[in-house]
Amino acid sequence: MRNLRYILLILCLCPALLWGQRRFSAAERWEYRLAGKGGFSQKDVNNSTDVLFGLHASQYTGSHHLFGLSLEGSWSAFLHNMPTASFTPGGGAIGFRLLYEYQYSGLLVQTGLGIAFQRVNTYCSDTTIYHEHVHDLWMGEDRQLILRHQFKDRRDVAQQLYGQLPVYLGHYILSPAGIGYFLAGVHINYMLTGSTRQTLTGSTAGKYYDFIGVWEEMDNHGFRKDVPIERKGPQLDLKLDVMAHVEMGYEYTTSQSPHSYRVKRSDRIDCRLRFAGFADFGILNICPNGKGVYYGLPEATIYDFPTYQMDHVFSTKDASSYWLRNLFVGVRFSVLFGFSSKERCILCDPWRH
Repeated sequence: MRNLRYILLILCLCPALLWGQRRFSAAERWEYRLAGKGGFSQKDVNNSTDVLFGLHASQYTGSHHLFGLSLEGSWSAFLHNMPTASFTPGGGAIGFRLLYEYQYSGLLVQTGLGIAFQRVNTYCSDTTIYHEHVHDLWMGEDRQLILRHQFKDRRDVAQQLYGQLPVYLGHYILSPAGIGYFLAGVHINYMLTGSTRQTLTGSTAGKYYDFIGVWEEMDNHGFRKDVPIERKGPQLDLKLDVMAHVEMGYEYTTSQSPHSYRVKRSDRIDCRLRFAGFADFGILNICPNGKGVYYGLPEATIYDFPTYQMDHVFSTKDASSYWLRNLFVGVRFSVLFGFSSKERCILCDPWRH
């Protein structure tokens, strides 16, 4: 009699066990659709990523080693306190880096090696220079005048190629709206090579001691108007540049669907695409200890424009007493690759949910 009771109890429990097994592994595709986009184990059925999947391992948990590259473009300028020069309109910069990133859950540590090319325009204020007791060679040495030089529309162009070494720390920002991230840190700009160029317009005029008025546009006397001048020079001897970096953006991963523990090798490739905005600001003063001249007008050839000398405004002796810092503001695109470790499936149906 007692054995009969045990048999009846087991028979009563069988339907419940079968129903539970049925809910553990969905057998029909319509059940998958009915349960939502991510299946029974998904916390947020409207989210297309696996960030919030509670019963699957995620690429945003645990340790990951990522390798990749980045391209960036930015507006760039020299910030300074030199009154005769302007920091606008600035210029531009492009950069390329090889990256290594270590991820531990949401924490990010990024480093690598890169190069960046920068081109900056610096406009300088108009300048008037007077020379007294200058001889008019065409009228004879006894004829003296005050010679006036006027220089306007001066633009000093500096081009630099840097080697870069970044060290950044950051964190993921995970939400149902998507996967964001931020990075902050420093990187070193080491100048490899460069060049400078100055373009401006010059004019000369004279006021004779024994004549009335200002004499202009007389080529035979050396008075010329709006003469274009261009000079090329060596690189700016910038000091070592340590820059603060801030970056924030969005990440898209090509493997956002959840994986079971039975995955093909190709399914374990972790590819992440990042789109971000960034800003870099120089921490140190990089102004050169210049020995150049702002305007050099040799007395022996004071009427001859091709003999005039000039160096980039930040290469001059006067600039050494001011500070100079780099500024970059732009966008960055990064591609990172990793190899996901074998994931353990806690609760999966035949469609890996």
